[in-house]
Amino acid sequence: MDPNSPTEIADRLRADIRSGHIAAGAVVQQEDLAARFGVSRQPVRLAMESLRAAGWLEPGRGRSLKVVEMSAEALRDLVAVRRLVEGEALALAMPRRSDLDVLEATHLQERIEVETEPQALEELDAAFHTVLYRAGGNRRLLALVDEVRREDRRPYHEQQPDAEIRAVWTRQHRALLDAFRAGDAARAEAALDTHLTHLIER
Repeated sequence: MDPNSPTEIADRLRADIRSGHIAAGAVVQQEDLAARFGVSRQPVRLAMESLRAAGWLEPGRGRSLKVVEMSAEALRDLVAVRRLVEGEALALAMPRRSDLDVLEATHLQERIEVETEPQALEELDAAFHTVLYRAGGNRRLLALVDEVRREDRRPYHEQQPDAEIRAVWTRQHRALLDAFRAGDAARAEAALDTHLTHLIER
């Protein structure tokens, strides 16, 4: 892919926002981004417009755009959607999960607990949840799960191994994994609901 294409620029900016390298509320300017990527303002303008349309950027002062700050209400709405789609994905997967799924989820959780690099931590977390849901076999549902999960822009850079939020997250993942391993659908659904509710409390 052309590194100077609007799509590639948008992907790189989205990754910076998700990782916290570009903070919520930060103002982004076409001129600054054009200089950063070594391109004209046209592909930057198109990239910024696509991010604005997708809800990552919103109008700032003058002609600038700024990174959307997720309000408490917006987070509640997002978590409500995640409960629906992730709950359905987990319900479909539970009776079809395999020993390999259990082993892979266990291995991913072990890696999560020792990982310190924010971007790697985000990818491991996404992979962990994908393994829990994939046996359901509904590809469109899995794509929707991935889309709404990434909207949270969780500050993985704050989740260092000794942080309290990381300890809570680990306990919640282990509870979900234990229920998944045991094939206990009701307990797995309750553990997932607890995990998602904590996003709002956070």
